[in-house]
Amino acid sequence: MNRTSIVIVLALSLSSAGLGAQQTAAPRPAPAQPAAACPSTTTLDELIKALDAAVSGPGTKDRTCFRDLFVPDARLAPIRTPKDGGPSAPFMLTVDGWIEAVAKRGSAPFYEYQVKVNSEVFGHLAHLWSTYEVRDTPDGRPEMRGINSIQAVNDGTRWRVVEIVWEVEDPTRPIPEKYLP
Repeated sequence: MNRTSIVIVLALSLSSAGLGAQQTAAPRPAPAQPAAACPSTTTLDELIKALDAAVSGPGTKDRTCFRDLFVPDARLAPIRTPKDGGPSAPFMLTVDGWIEAVAKRGSAPFYEYQVKVNSEVFGHLAHLWSTYEVRDTPDGRPEMRGINSIQAVNDGTRWRVVEIVWEVEDPTRPIPEKYLP
């Protein structure tokens, strides 16, 4: 037998042995079920509704859809006003940083609703100025109000958030009437 014939016979016998091993190998586990589908964000109205749904609920809820609403490296920045009345400053958070901070609430829920939204759009860029209310139950009375400044981009198929900066209303700075529903 020449050298080429030997290589072919060896290759065939090895591939046959491999096939036999594949047939007797343990079955592969079934693929994991995909996470629940996140809401569509093809329009800015859908983006606002998806944000409300993703933010609301117990602090420990699954935040898969919340993460999906943001571009990589997105930022969330609540503006904090010191109790001594000093200058206000934003506190910068990553998406995961926000999730970790909210998880500290444990199972205590809250519900956020955008009650008035003004949007400006140019091409793939949008700025949403929204007045929000926070409630402790879905139908409860508002416990807190504030303003969100949301910057979003459209990737050609959907809107995603680049940054949200917000400030809570307080007795010294009530929300102006023009921003209320």
